Amino acid sequence: MAGAATPPPSSSSSASCGTDAAYLLFRGETLLPDGVHASLYAVALAYCFVGLSAVTARFFKSMEQIMRHSREVVVGVDPRTGAPVVRRDKVWNYTVADIALLAFGTSFPQISLATIDAIRNLGQLTAGGLGPGTLVGSAAFDLFPIHAVCVLMPRAGSKKKISDLGVWLVELFWSFWAYIWLYVILEVWTPRVITLWEASLTVLQYGLLLLHAYAQDKRCPFVSIPLYDPDS
Repeated sequence: MAGAATPPPSSSSSASCGTDAAYLLFRGETLLPDGVHASLYAVALAYCFVGLSAVTARFFKSMEQIMRHSREVVVGVDPRTGAPVVRRDKVWNYTVADIALLAFGTSFPQISLATIDAIRNLGQLTAGGLGPGTLVGSAAFDLFPIHAVCVLMPRAGSKKKISDLGVWLVELFWSFWAYIWLYVILEVWTPRVITLWEASLTVLQYGLLLLHAYAQDKRCPFVSIPLYDPDS
């Protein structure tokens, strides 16, 4: 009928137009066949992994250089010559470096994804699922499958043990406590909401982990587990 108003487009047609217009690699990529489209994304994903592996390799080389740094410490005086007796000690404590530097290097991909996801969702009421899911999933993978691989890797007849059982128990305790802490702040105190003081306490607990592990490594009284290696 002449003069009749044209009905507005349906939501499904609008959504399809928006989907067709969307692109990530280049404009008009969604018009390509599905096989070509999937191949392009596979190549782009492989390129990102190669770049990430290169950055991680450089990071580990830098960490090795930092770990090699040492300093001269005067431990006494030679009674014959009167010259000071000098000993070279490492600047970094191995336990602290393992938890702080090396752990950051191995978790660099997850930290990067979580940071990008947090920046993208600044000012929104809900957090994105990429960052939290990546961190929790990576922590669960490190806690269970990685330990299983370490147990299965030694050859038959070879002996392999944990160098410092006390430090390992401290790290194990804090690993489980992290899951308990997440449950408390997400389900008990403020359900589905992370407040500023909860986030601050979470960050401070990482410092407590470093202090606790260092105290255990140095066998500080009252705060360390009294475990000693019988072979030492």
